[in-house]
Amino acid sequence: MSLLGCSAITAVNQRSFIDVKLIGVWEGEYVEESGTVKRWTQTRNADGTYTIDFSFTGLDDTVKSFTESGKWWIRGSLFYEVALPQEGRPDKYQYSFKKKECVSFVLVESDELAEGAGGYAFSECLVTDSPPATIGGSI
Repeated sequence: MSLLGCSAITAVNQRSFIDVKLIGVWEGEYVEESGTVKRWTQTRNADGTYTIDFSFTGLDDTVKSFTESGKWWIRGSLFYEVALPQEGRPDKYQYSFKKKECVSFVLVESDELAEGAGGYAFSECLVTDSPPATIGGSI
């Protein structure tokens, strides 16, 4: 009987969900080893979608900007994010709130990022709450 209970708890812990504390418009910055400064504004919606506006500034002051959109969710204690239209394997991050309005992320797994697991960490701070959205269907 107790074994059945453990498997039920594991199944519940592995369901995907949206952490409402992450909904909103967030800003972050990361300085790469090369000196390039990455800045972004990310909007995470209650329906599990996101948009990020990136700006990369090189040492020569050249700026490259682009936008990414995709899906996000929480499973277990990890934050998952996958850019569309690829929908390949999602990036996985540990996340924690150090301050009420700021969240820290540490990369756990990624096929795309060269920094590798544990070598890429950054914080984002809440700029404004996201407009209300209806949550329906599965992620």
